[in-house]
Parts: sequence; structure tokens; C-alpha cells
Amino acid sequence: MSLKNYQYDVIIHQLDMRRLNAKYMLDKRTEEIYNKCPEILDIDNQIAIQSAERARRAILGDDTALQGLAESNRALAREKESILVKNGYPADYLSPRYECSLCKDTGYVNGERCSCFNKAIANLIYNESNVREIIREENFDNFNYELYSDEPDQYDVVTGTMRSPRELIRDVVALAHDFINGFDTEYHNLLIYGNTGVGKTFLSNCIAKELLDRSHSVLYYTAFRFFKYMENCKFSYDAVEDRGTLTEDYLVDCDLLILDDIGTELSNSFTNSALYTVINERHLKRRPTIISTNLSLAELEKRYSERIFSRLSKDYSLLKIVGSDIRRK
Repeated sequence: MSLKNYQYDVIIHQLDMRRLNAKYMLDKRTEEIYNKCPEILDIDNQIAIQSAERARRAILGDDTALQGLAESNRALAREKESILVKNGYPADYLSPRYECSLCKDTGYVNGERCSCFNKAIANLIYNESNVREIIREENFDNFNYELYSDEPDQYDVVTGTMRSPRELIRDVVALAHDFINGFDTEYHNLLIYGNTGVGKTFLSNCIAKELLDRSHSVLYYTAFRFFKYMENCKFSYDAVEDRGTLTEDYLVDCDLLILDDIGTELSNSFTNSALYTVINERHLKRRPTIISTNLSLAELEKRYSERIFSRLSKDYSLLKIVGSDIRRK
């Protein structure tokens, strides 16, 4: 994913603080050792003096000034390590202790992002996703097909046969995996619909976790929170909760936006306009969106403007989940 400027700044600040903390702790250990082992202070002074003298000579044009300096300093460093060990300290006690030994908390190795930087990205977008806690439980590892009836009581228009909700949910989950696996190379949107309690939100959270784990930015909003946020963005000049980091642009730019329970909001010209603006802008930028709703396609067409329904029916893959309320099982 491409980071927003504020996200990059947050991570760089975290790395800066790590390095400052490493230096602070090293300074404390150094002060401790100088008090207990003054001969190490003498060695450090010797290293500083001879390095400064050699550098002065090199500046004055002495081409041989730096010869042997590195080896001399290494010998003195080994002497320090020997003294530390004799006094019961680890040999590397006076070395910086970074959280990441690969990049020394700079975030980069050979000009490329370190794995710790990518981990920080993942952690940041997890925190911003609004689903960090719930996806600990609601994920594919905990998806229970046994909650769906195996009675073939649903007519499948594709096969022309009667199939069970359990068979059909397996098809839906397979399509969800196709969406995830093709996320980096294909542009798709999902409209997940069905009765209350059949697992629409659970499935959305499963998808969110898979993509968050791949370091994609995901935002989850219930219909209520989404429209409240859009209202605040439009009508309030004051800071609102979470506006310090999230902006209306981020709703459009995040890798995946999930809008849950669309249709439960109070419908009016503003909500229609706000919904269309976001899904249309994301479509123009080829940013995938998942919308879940309890409404049928006919109810969606009746409730929303023609341009919203046209966008949903043409640009979204329809995933219908059937069955009884699994929350009661």
C-alpha cells in the first residue's frame, strides 16, 4: 500500500523514538561502567584522542595518517570486551541495543524498507481499521459451516437444483477467497446481502483480516458511523473524534473500504449523496469496496437513487447468504 503523509510521519516518529531510547539506555550503561571499570573510560579516551589526531593529520595531507587506525581501534575494543567479561558483564554491554538489529531502528536496509517498517505499517493500519479486536474472533479460522443447515431447501438458479445453505455458504466463502487472492491484480467490489444474522458482517471481517495481514489498508464502518463521519466532515469545522488521522480522502484512498449494514441509516438526500460520492470516487480510482446489507436487491433499488443502484448492480459482485439467524445457535 502507499502511505498517507501522516502515516509515514507516525512510523518515522516511532523509529526516531526507538533510536533515542537506545541511545539513552546506552548512555546509562556507559556511565555505570565508567564508574565500575575506570580503565574502560581510559580506553575510550585513548580511542578518541588517537582518532582525532589521525584525522587531523589526514586533513593536513598525510596520506598514511589513517593506516592501521581501524585495526588499532578494534584491538582496543576487544580489550574493552575482555574487561567487561571479567567484571561479569556481557561483551556487548556497551553496544547499542536496537529493537531491530537488521536496520538499527532506521526502518531501511540497503535502501529498502526493513521488515520492521512493514510490521509498523501493518500495526498502524490495524489500529485504524476499526476491526482490530473483533477479527481476533471473526476470521476464517473460526468460520463454522455447521451453523448453516444442510437441508437442500434453497433453489439455486445457477445449477437449477435445490441446495442447502451450507453448500451455498461454501460457494460464497470460495468467492471471498477469490476476491482476496486477486486483490493485488484485479479490481472487484462485493455486495454481500441476506437476512439479519446470516453472517454477512462475519464474512466481511474475515476478508478484512486476510487483507490486513497482507499489509493492505482496510477501513470498516457501520452505516451509522459512516454517515455520522461524513456529516461531520461536511458540516463541522471543529475536530471530531478520529478526524486527527482519518480524512474524507482516506475513505476514498484506503485499499479496502467496508460499509456494513447499509440500509439501516435514515435515508435522505444527504445520505444518498454521501454514499454515491464515496463509492463513485473509489470506483474511479479502482479501489475495492465491500457493502453488506439486509435489504434485497429490489429493496435497494427502491431505497436508493438510480445512480447508486446502477453502480451497485453493474460494478459489484453479488454474494447472497441464505439461512436462518446463526447468532441464535
